[in-house]
Amino acid sequence: MKLKIISFTILFAIIGNVWAFAQTQVSGTVTSKEDGQPLPGTNILLKNGSAGATTDFDGKYKINVTSSEAVLVFSFQGYQTQEIAVGSRTTLNVQLEEDISRLDEIVLIGYGSSKRKDLTGSISSIKAADIESIKATTADEFMQGRVSGLLLTQTSGQPGASTSIRIRGSSSINAGNEPLYVIDGFPVDNNSDVVSVGSVAEGPNLNALSTLSPSDIQSIDVLKDASATAIYGSRGANGVIIITTKRGVNGKAQINYDTYVSFNEVAKKLDVLNGSQFAYYVNEAEYNGGQPRRYTDPKGFGNGTDWQDEIFRTAVIKNHDLSIKGGNDNVRYAISTSYMDQEGTIIETNFKRYNLRVNLDFKASEKLSIENSFSVNRSDYNTARTNTDGGLGVSSAVTGAYLFNPLLPVFDSEGKYTKGNFRVDDNGDFINEISNTNEQIENFASPVAYQKLLNSRGRATRLLENLSIKWELVPKLTLKGNLGADFNIQEESLFRTAALDFGNEGSAFGSEAKRVSNNLLAEATLNYVSTFNDVHSVNALVGTSIQDFKSEELNALGQDFFTENFGGNSLNDSESQGAGTSLIESRLLSYFGRVNYAFKDKYIFTLTGRVDGSSKFGPGNKFGFFPAAAFAWNVSDEDFMKNSNVYLKFRLGYGVIGNETIPAYSAQSRFGTTYGYFNDNLAVGIYPISPANTDLKWERTEQFNAGIDVRLLNDNINITADVYRKDTNDLLLGLQIPSQTGSITTIVNAGSVRNQGVELAINTSNINTENFKWDTNITAAYNKNEILDLGGLDDIQTGANILGITGWQKLVEGGEVGAFYGYVSDGIMQLDDTPANTPLFATDGGVVIPGERKYKDLNGDGVLDAENDRKFLGNPIPEYTFGFNNNFSWKGFDLNIFMQGVAGNEIANFNRVNLEDLNGRNNVLLEAFSNRWTPINPSNTYTRASTGVRTNRFSDIYIEDGSYLRLKSVTLAYTISSQFLSKLKINKVKIYVTGKNLYNFTNYTGVDPEVSWGGQNNALSAGADFGGYPLSKSYLLGFNVNF
Repeated sequence: MKLKIISFTILFAIIGNVWAFAQTQVSGTVTSKEDGQPLPGTNILLKNGSAGATTDFDGKYKINVTSSEAVLVFSFQGYQTQEIAVGSRTTLNVQLEEDISRLDEIVLIGYGSSKRKDLTGSISSIKAADIESIKATTADEFMQGRVSGLLLTQTSGQPGASTSIRIRGSSSINAGNEPLYVIDGFPVDNNSDVVSVGSVAEGPNLNALSTLSPSDIQSIDVLKDASATAIYGSRGANGVIIITTKRGVNGKAQINYDTYVSFNEVAKKLDVLNGSQFAYYVNEAEYNGGQPRRYTDPKGFGNGTDWQDEIFRTAVIKNHDLSIKGGNDNVRYAISTSYMDQEGTIIETNFKRYNLRVNLDFKASEKLSIENSFSVNRSDYNTARTNTDGGLGVSSAVTGAYLFNPLLPVFDSEGKYTKGNFRVDDNGDFINEISNTNEQIENFASPVAYQKLLNSRGRATRLLENLSIKWELVPKLTLKGNLGADFNIQEESLFRTAALDFGNEGSAFGSEAKRVSNNLLAEATLNYVSTFNDVHSVNALVGTSIQDFKSEELNALGQDFFTENFGGNSLNDSESQGAGTSLIESRLLSYFGRVNYAFKDKYIFTLTGRVDGSSKFGPGNKFGFFPAAAFAWNVSDEDFMKNSNVYLKFRLGYGVIGNETIPAYSAQSRFGTTYGYFNDNLAVGIYPISPANTDLKWERTEQFNAGIDVRLLNDNINITADVYRKDTNDLLLGLQIPSQTGSITTIVNAGSVRNQGVELAINTSNINTENFKWDTNITAAYNKNEILDLGGLDDIQTGANILGITGWQKLVEGGEVGAFYGYVSDGIMQLDDTPANTPLFATDGGVVIPGERKYKDLNGDGVLDAENDRKFLGNPIPEYTFGFNNNFSWKGFDLNIFMQGVAGNEIANFNRVNLEDLNGRNNVLLEAFSNRWTPINPSNTYTRASTGVRTNRFSDIYIEDGSYLRLKSVTLAYTISSQFLSKLKINKVKIYVTGKNLYNFTNYTGVDPEVSWGGQNNALSAGADFGGYPLSKSYLLGFNVNF
């Protein structure tokens, strides 16, 4: 009996437990891992069962399970499906990750969107998950190394400075090479020369995209081939970058706050002479120059002043981003504000940015919807003088830090800043007055004094508004209208005290400028989308657009101020004054259309055409037609591929696109202002700059593209490859013309350039388990640039004046744009060399002294001259670009490691022209002085030390390999489990640390191989390094919370 009772009790307990678990309810919340937002409508299914549930408006769900071994399957469109074992848990909060590899991913294509499966063009995308792992200070920084075929160059380390972007090479010589940016449907100009005042504050121009807060960006789509960019016609030749900002979502209000602090320092300093070494060097140079040695005890000067330490600093960046978004079926909103305070690594430089963005979406009815995007930005900045041409007078602050006399202190004995590069006596004394002519380098200001006593600042205010109204006229037919405005106000000022004026007057100088520009847009499109008999899909678009650009500038200056108490705020308190104004207006009128047809979703055809009319060209040439056609074949949908578990698509495209990025009045006669004295009276007149060219017309770029998309192993390996050829004809060339014509330059259509190459992108999911994930993204590209035709000219000498050197670049048929051109070194003249066999320049005075540099006589005539003894030395544009990105996730930890690099290019290191010129006047590289030529050290690399002025010859000794591989960023983040936060009503808390620009693998001896002396529009001065604001490496600590 007792056994029966025990058995009955055990059986009852088992049945009771089973029954009890059968009634167990599991509940929780499903959110997005990227931003912590709830995902309403998520499907939850019991694996191998019939039970199911759906999340509500707040992402919450409840579902009954029958076993502790139950597995729940969570799925939501656009996100990776997750399977999670319930175990003993009754609360299960889930975070879903975006699935960027799905074929139904939506990609923006210009005036619309498309599923990636239906694309016929070449488009690369950067989505929210990728953007979140990057802490960028400007929007364009996201793209470096992450888009195949896109070359991004940081033109300067100056906070807020412009970047240079080339998509599939440089297509133009004198016209613009920057891509078109489209922000929330509004085309904006990122040409820093257009939106910046430019000529007042020191340093490089402001980056137009620096006004956009990176935290506002939801996605970036890069349109690369003609079939993708032709819808933008004349502005699509250099590619199109579509930036989409974050918008509201259905659900309760979500508040997100992100903050970080970053510590930045110059990645590398140059190893130059210290005080005692400099004294030894001066002694030897003066002795070799026939003068007595200056210093009796060089060691007594010790280390002296390290001017790089004085000019560079550890800079701090503080950033705060606050946003709120939410909404319902009828109204959605996204409001964000941000503040960034960025110190520059050069003293007295900074950049402050204030942003406010409001994105609103209204559903007025089932047929009518309204979208509005509004943003306002203000940026304040202080700049440094960098990237100068190295002539006499005030030098670059950076060049000054390299070359300045280390025997001089920062302050003199009276506590005043040392002003110039004065000679120091044997006892360490010097005269600290600009009138002192006993200078190491004439009129060379102290970099510290120049930064401290100069006021160079600016302010930029930008308002961007775009209103879009969609109206479904009838089913499948939608009318959309856009009204937009981009207003920019930029103000810059400069005030230089009399203490820094080495001129004859010794007076203060002030300058102010203000530019107000507006870009107005009105567009209308009609879109028809339909499917017939489940096999024929049509998406047709027609539209028209008109865009007006206007810029007005006022500038004024004053010289010789009566008092410096008010700085440059009172230009009328000066002896000499001047003022000027400018007005620029242009208009673009467009008609465009696109038809996309798909048969059974297997065969996809796209036809695109656009007619653009620009006010910049001559009568009869104002309008241009730009067509494109593309075809894609989804091979995977064929019957013979149905069971292959492989996705395969081929793409072909061809199109003609244009380029009109030239000054607004290039087709008209242009004049400049000149001044002259007649009978001691000042007269103002005008002179012709360029004659009218009524035949001036568009540059036209023909582009062919063939691509393949492959997805293997259940989408765990995704490969995209493209091959292209891009020919640009009717180049807009600015040419010098004979002065007998009465003009100086003219712009003509002449010549052609070809870019051809290969692009590859590989995305892999290496490991994907519940607790650990590892993804890899690889991009690589090869581009070859070639000048096909120069319009009958034999060559064009280019290369802006640096240190008095011109003509260091040359354009010829068969060459590359910007190719370096110069002499070839033949080593150093040795004691046993025969002078009679040494070729000479006409200025060599009949002899080359041992210890001086020799050059090769390429044509063998015994005389060195620029016409016959120079050759091509290298090319500044990288042929190869690549990036490697790895993402690791383990439980709450995320690790991102990103490397980026270029290869196949050279750099002209103009810094070495001075730093290896052992003339006893400026500081030099320790390497050059330690290994200089002497009778007992017959160096064949570095010359002897000797006073006097050497003629600077541009030669191969200054050309270096520009290839590099950079550890661009490493980010480690920890996200606190939502199970611990749900009780606090917190969706997400993340802590992260980031290191940026941590290490360079390169043979380049300069500070950094990512150089662009010519700034953003650098086709004819690319690859030069001279006195630039150095890039920095940074260490960042951040915190993110979402409510």
